[in-house]
Amino acid sequence: MSTPQSTVTPVPDNTIIAYAMPGSPPGSEQLIRPCKVTREWMDDTPARYAYRCIPLTAANSMGWELLNPVDAHITWTGKEGGDQLNFKVSARHPFAPVPHFGGGTVTWYLPFLFRTPPEYGLLISGPANHDKQHATPLDALVRTDWVPFPFTMNWRLTTPNEPVIFRAGEPICRIMPYPLALLNEMQMEIHDIGEDPVFLERVNQWQQERQRNYQKQKEAEAKWAKEGHKPEMKELWNSQYAKGQGSDIAEVKHQNIFKCAEPVDKRNVKK
Repeated sequence: MSTPQSTVTPVPDNTIIAYAMPGSPPGSEQLIRPCKVTREWMDDTPARYAYRCIPLTAANSMGWELLNPVDAHITWTGKEGGDQLNFKVSARHPFAPVPHFGGGTVTWYLPFLFRTPPEYGLLISGPANHDKQHATPLDALVRTDWVPFPFTMNWRLTTPNEPVIFRAGEPICRIMPYPLALLNEMQMEIHDIGEDPVFLERVNQWQQERQRNYQKQKEAEAKWAKEGHKPEMKELWNSQYAKGQGSDIAEVKHQNIFKCAEPVDKRNVKK
């Protein structure tokens, strides 16, 4: 007589489960958070100009990010130098960066094993619009709907003998749920825009209004520069996109940024 097979507990809809890995030290739950909108280099642009690009700031806020647990100073010898990585870390930590794959690749074993509902995997990337000299994050799509083991986050060092510093608390990985069937089912068609005259009229109106806004902005900047006045971003900003002008044809409400939920710790922690 056969023994019935046990089944894995299904993941509820609209839920990502993050199982804390064995050996995770206290406080590891602080290593994951919703993505932040701000970037230091964007703060440093004149009048924080970069934040006027709403698609840019929206991308910054999409998903959750995992943080580097310790300061790490890393150099790569390059292939001609033996393809070695040299590490100096500020403290021992089970999820500190380590060498693993070769080719100048720095690897983080993450403190969580993620599960998603059946229709979704996780798109893995570096934090959006986050620049780092001499290093680039490696993107991946992981089938977290069924994979029973954790994945790693990897960055590739690109320049031999140039030090790269990852600070404690710095985001090193972003995760976003992604519909598994979307790309296979989506079709791409090329049309002449004149086939939709109503939409073409909106395109022309948008371009004309944008040009008027741009001209007003330039005139205001010249005036403020002459008067010695340093304007705030809101004084220069008249974005049609930010205001959702034209979004009445959309079936989903216009958003300038996304507000991903804070992780909720549901472990049975003994007091």
